[in-house]
Amino acid sequence: MRIYIIYGDEFGERVIGNLMNFSTFCTSCGEACGHCRLEYGSFAGDIYGVDRIAGNLPTFIEEPEKYLPKNPPQCDIIIAIGLHQDLLASLPTLVEKTKAKGVIVPIEESNWCPPGLQKQVEDELNRMGVAHAFPKPFCTLEESGHNTIIDEFIQRYKIGKPVVEVTVDDDIITHTKTLRSAPCGSTWYVMKQIEKRSIQGINERISEAHHAYPCTASMQVDKTLGDTILHVAGYAIRGAIQEAMEKAKEKKQAITQVASKIKINQTT
Repeated sequence: MRIYIIYGDEFGERVIGNLMNFSTFCTSCGEACGHCRLEYGSFAGDIYGVDRIAGNLPTFIEEPEKYLPKNPPQCDIIIAIGLHQDLLASLPTLVEKTKAKGVIVPIEESNWCPPGLQKQVEDELNRMGVAHAFPKPFCTLEESGHNTIIDEFIQRYKIGKPVVEVTVDDDIITHTKTLRSAPCGSTWYVMKQIEKRSIQGINERISEAHHAYPCTASMQVDKTLGDTILHVAGYAIRGAIQEAMEKAKEKKQAITQVASKIKINQTT
């Protein structure tokens, strides 16, 4: 898959760093690093182009095409992060140039893409037959189930809404595994921070780790969400871990039940 990333906010560099997975991308654990991210590998070869848009743009841009890259690469997916609203409105033009089949517009701050602008761009992309997603924030991106190229993107790069596994013994989380990470890479760090921890008070520990990474989503209340985007990101990782703990509990109960049946059969 060919990815083209165009961004105007430093959050874009986190997404790029996570996909490339270079050795110094995550230093959160310091000298205690267990190199957990090695299993993720690197998708640097799939990134066909990266363009950063300067931040000192006019408040209103009458001819946005002048500020867009002149020769963007042919690609399958465009990820547009933190662009000036007038440039975002011209995203369909970029799609035509790149022949992209899908577009992802993460919204980490409300002013990146107001609802009216989102609908405008969505309508145009629908007309063009281009798959699209506007996750608010990026770590809420999920598969649609319609076999779109965006679903393929999530499956291949294992980023979007976090999906994790845990092993729990005597109320202690003894092992963790990241199956799908938040696009910024924070899930890997959070999971390491809850290992060897009691499930008592685990939500507080998750929040501490999530903030320590740190999450860069907005702390301003979003009118559409009725909450801050940062809180929604926090709910995503917390929910993933809670779901993983429930599955671990159910698995342990199933094993116990099987063992009891075997024991009963052996004694009868």
